[in-house]
Amino acid sequence: MLLLTTLGLLARLAGDVILGVVPAARPDFGFTGLRPSHTGVSFDGALAPGARAVGVTVDATLYDPAHAPLLAVLHLPTWLPGMLAILLSLFWLVRITGRGVAGDRAFFSAATVRDLRRIGTVLTLGSLAAFALDFAATSVAARLLTVDPPLVPGDIEPPVVAVLMGVGAFVAAEVIGRGLAMLDDLEGTV
Repeated sequence: MLLLTTLGLLARLAGDVILGVVPAARPDFGFTGLRPSHTGVSFDGALAPGARAVGVTVDATLYDPAHAPLLAVLHLPTWLPGMLAILLSLFWLVRITGRGVAGDRAFFSAATVRDLRRIGTVLTLGSLAAFALDFAATSVAARLLTVDPPLVPGDIEPPVVAVLMGVGAFVAAEVIGRGLAMLDDLEGTV
């Protein structure tokens, strides 16, 4: 799984580089999830009788060949930091599960506590940093591609799940660390 994730990350990175260098490589490529401030949408024939739209949000995929290399560079922070956080967490998780094959004593060790703390740090701080970079890149792209962009320029979701998983990794590290301390005290007493 780690290998497939790494290959997928490299393929997507290569795709972004190709799109930035050769804009005609994929003419339908654009910066996704932007919300233009001045849009009109027709619902003729799209709604059931008696239904009405009370709020409409338009998410657009926009492209400007004059800004193709810059848009490709801006597209990287929308996905790369989050994928790197996931990839690093998977790497440390594979190390932890590899220790589990060796036995309980190797699994419940200081190295496991250290790796769990690393996972917690990367998932918590890394996902928050990825969120900030995504927001900044989308804001810049919205300013390049739309007129009078809104304050929140597109579809950006806060990383609540990743932060909670990071906190869970910290909790697991603390539990295992305290268990190790108790085991050391017990073995020292006996």
